[in-house]
Amino acid sequence: MRLIEIYISEQHKDTLVDLFLEDGFDDFYYFSCYQYAASSMLLSEKEQVSGRKDYGIFRIFIQDSTTPTFIQKLKAIFSKDQMRIITYFPLSEL
Repeated sequence: MRLIEIYISEQHKDTLVDLFLEDGFDDFYYFSCYQYAASSMLLSEKEQVSGRKDYGIFRIFIQDSTTPTFIQKLKAIFSKDQMRIITYFPLSEL
């Protein structure tokens, strides 16, 4: 089993939840967070004033054999500016 962390823009949260559920993943976690950036990288006035974008982190445990296909699917849907993915080495449950 592998842990995947997906950092995604808040506006794409529901799309990713729908994708998880469509693919049969029903055991995942979501945490609100912020991406801090230079004001030139921020789009709205709210973002430029606060210096941050609303982001979220999804954590999901999936089988090693499913990981490459699932990540490729995510990369086909979301751009690099909208999402970042980190995978952790295979885990064993305690």
